[in-house]
Amino acid sequence: MPQYLVITAVGTDRPGISNKVTRLVTESSCNIVDSRIASFGNEFTLIMLLSGTANAISRIENTLPLLGQQHDLTTMMKRTSPHQEKDIFYTIDAFVESEDRPGLTEKFTDFLANRDIDLKTLSAQTLKKRENQNTFQIQITAEIFQECHIMEIQEEFEALCASLSVSGKINFYKSSL
Repeated sequence: MPQYLVITAVGTDRPGISNKVTRLVTESSCNIVDSRIASFGNEFTLIMLLSGTANAISRIENTLPLLGQQHDLTTMMKRTSPHQEKDIFYTIDAFVESEDRPGLTEKFTDFLANRDIDLKTLSAQTLKKRENQNTFQIQITAEIFQECHIMEIQEEFEALCASLSVSGKINFYKSSL
């Protein structure tokens, strides 16, 4: 019976650093089930879901902190279980663009949470457009697990965008059950 472990590593972005973590995973006989790597400023962050035998997972738990110390990485780990698939009625893709200002991401995550919509991915970034003006963009993927009135959600999303003076678009995709 495989066991599962989520690991994260954060450190100064430099060539080969993510390979150090990936090599440790391979040498510990674990499998990478899912992973993401992103750069934030001069830092990189890596998150992985690993599977493996109890011994392989224990090896990672014992050796990842040492690797972190050797390469100036902040690491964290948490045991978990495999993702339980649910019946998805709709998948949502949403995009928001605005001038940069604090609090926008929270408004949209709150919008989803208040409707029991499960956030799957969120990418928010500030882009420098002109000398004194930045553009802020949010891309969201979410899932709805029960029948709902998508037109109502779309109207509420559009009303939220209008109230915040942002440009936004939301699309719904019906799942084939």
